[in-house]
Amino acid sequence: MNRTTLHRLLAVALGVATGGGLWWFDANPGIAGAAGVSVLVLALVLSRTVRTHPEFTSSTGRWEDSKWTAAGQFFVIVVAFQAVFSASVGLPDQIGLHVVLLATYIVGYFLGGLDALDRSDREAAREGSSGAVEPADD
Repeated sequence: MNRTTLHRLLAVALGVATGGGLWWFDANPGIAGAAGVSVLVLALVLSRTVRTHPEFTSSTGRWEDSKWTAAGQFFVIVVAFQAVFSASVGLPDQIGLHVVLLATYIVGYFLGGLDALDRSDREAAREGSSGAVEPADD
């Protein structure tokens, strides 16, 4: 079994386990389904990132390299999580909503990163091909 197929199967398993687990703990079926789908998409996006741009998944350890990611995480945790905690829903629904919020944020972050990396790859290929010297036909 190749690596892509394995990643996809694991993504489906994680999504089904998340949605099924929340549903089993009596979460709202819509919230459980949304949580399962968000984890499924997150796992697919992360596996694509690891396969195509492994350098994007590591950090240099300098805070300057991660300040905007940290600001986004802070915003999601403080504002969105506070809104979920304020809602008068049961604990399984709150957990499901937290999963949906975090997975959605992370998917958006990684898709934006993949878009920027793909754009820079296309620009580098275009600049490399236009400035290349053509070999002589001697």
